[in-house]
Amino acid sequence: MRTPFRITAATLDVLEAFLASRDELHGFAVARAAGKATGSIYPILGRLEQAGWLISHWETENPSEGRPRRRFYTLTPDGTEQARAVVIERRGKLPSPHLPPSAKPWPAFGFLTRWAGA
Repeated sequence: MRTPFRITAATLDVLEAFLASRDELHGFAVARAAGKATGSIYPILGRLEQAGWLISHWETENPSEGRPRRRFYTLTPDGTEQARAVVIERRGKLPSPHLPPSAKPWPAFGFLTRWAGA
C-alpha cells in the first residue's frame, strides 16, 4: 500500500492506539497507549492530520488548574480504512479494541472492585 508519508514502527504503534480505542484521544493518551515519548508522537500526529487520516480539536472546557488545554484527535473514516489496511499489511492483525467506558462492569459493592479492574 502506498501512503503519503513513511510508515515507521512508531507510526504503526500510533495507528494501533487509535484503532484500539473507540474514543477520541489527546496526545499524551496516544503516547501512553503507543508506549512512546510525546516528543515522537506529536510529529506523527501532525503528519497523519496533514494526510487527512486524523482530525483534531482543542478541548472546549477549562482545564483543571496546572494543566494546559488538550488537543483531541480522531481517525477520519478514510483514515480508519487506511490505518486498518496498513496495520494488517505490516503487522498481520488489528489490535484488540478496548471496552468503551460505558461497557466496563462497575461493581455495586466494594469487594468486587478487584474483579472490575478498578
